[in-house]
Amino acid sequence: MSKKAKAEIADESAVIITDAVLAENQAKLDSYEKAIKAVQERRRKVIIDSKLYTYDKLSQLYGGAEGQALLDAVIAEHGLIEKLTASGMTYEQIGELADDSSADADNESLDNSDDDVADGQTSFFDEKSNPYEV
Repeated sequence: MSKKAKAEIADESAVIITDAVLAENQAKLDSYEKAIKAVQERRRKVIIDSKLYTYDKLSQLYGGAEGQALLDAVIAEHGLIEKLTASGMTYEQIGELADDSSADADNESLDNSDDDVADGQTSFFDEKSNPYEV
């Protein structure tokens, strides 16, 4: 065999070996891409499940509010917290204020929404809810 023939055979072998290596590497890359897409899809599903879980918990926390009503309640609470922190309150103080059950009792004792009489105003009627009852 001549040197030229041997060189051509060696070159062809190198091409075949190179093509086989490239094909093997491409197959690996394709399988990695497929695995990445599968992991990203599982990740997306976990994120959606987490968001739905959070939404359900917030809905329960805000008395079953859903949709825009839930969004409005969260925004209102966030605005109130911003105002309280701007006035100098810490988050711990705000938490204590929210957890303070005596504040609810104080508000109930001051709440005269059922009465048509303002605090400190004299009334000419009895304190009955229906003035016509005996």
